[in-house]
Amino acid sequence: MTITERQETPIPGTGTSTTNPAAAEAVFLHATLRLLAPLRVCAGDVVVDIGPGAGSATLALAEAVGEHGRVLAVDIDPAMLEATMAAARNAGVAGRVRPILHDLESGPPPVDEPVDAIWSSACVHHTRDWDAAVRALASLLRPGGSLCIAEGGLPSRSLPWDTGVGKPGLETRLDAAHNRWSTQWFSGRTGVQRHTRDWGEILSGAGLEGVTRLSTLIDYPAPLDDQVRTVVLDELAARVRRAGPFLDGSDTEAWQTLLDPTGAQWLGHRPDLALLTARTAFYGRRPQ
Repeated sequence: MTITERQETPIPGTGTSTTNPAAAEAVFLHATLRLLAPLRVCAGDVVVDIGPGAGSATLALAEAVGEHGRVLAVDIDPAMLEATMAAARNAGVAGRVRPILHDLESGPPPVDEPVDAIWSSACVHHTRDWDAAVRALASLLRPGGSLCIAEGGLPSRSLPWDTGVGKPGLETRLDAAHNRWSTQWFSGRTGVQRHTRDWGEILSGAGLEGVTRLSTLIDYPAPLDDQVRTVVLDELAARVRRAGPFLDGSDTEAWQTLLDPTGAQWLGHRPDLALLTARTAFYGRRPQ
């Protein structure tokens, strides 16, 4: 199956955080499945997956809709859609998945039938106007259909307060620097709207009812296995790259030391490297 719709240019700052999105999605799959469950996707349903990444949620949805259902995978990045379709082919469910190349900034995806459920994870926050994006998605739902926006949660914690390299509190200061980077990126775009309500209120404002939220914990204690350790190191490196301009010199030097796989103090050698975080999703239903 080929990608449908027109070619579009990805927006800088969007896309996967790490160099191996499939590996990262595997580590978080149990959390994704828990957040998908309240959508109650059934055999024969039509479901939209906004921002499918490497396709882990798409595959779960394709299994749920069965051979008579459809999953419409929508992304602005052709590479992510190709990755999703490759995963679908490997899982034997490609016939249930339709890739759609589309930018939410342009309005609702080109879907020619009402849908039963929409799943969007860490995608809508990239748009300039979150209210408009959620309204566009809600407009696709059939009466009684459900929308889930998986956004927010808590910053990850992987390191002890004092790593022995640089000043204590290194990871906390990385969070602050990354937030400054994110704020600059978001606010620096023409036409961006400031958002002062949480996602639940945004879903209610889009006319959805029965709005609820669910958070799930991701807790991989030390010592990590090789798969989780690789994902943690990859994510830390990505965060340091983005936040780099907002880190002071001593913290930059500390991170360079800790992320250098040829050095004696490489984080990959630490037996106390862990992963603790939480993810949150918001749900709403179109009135009957």
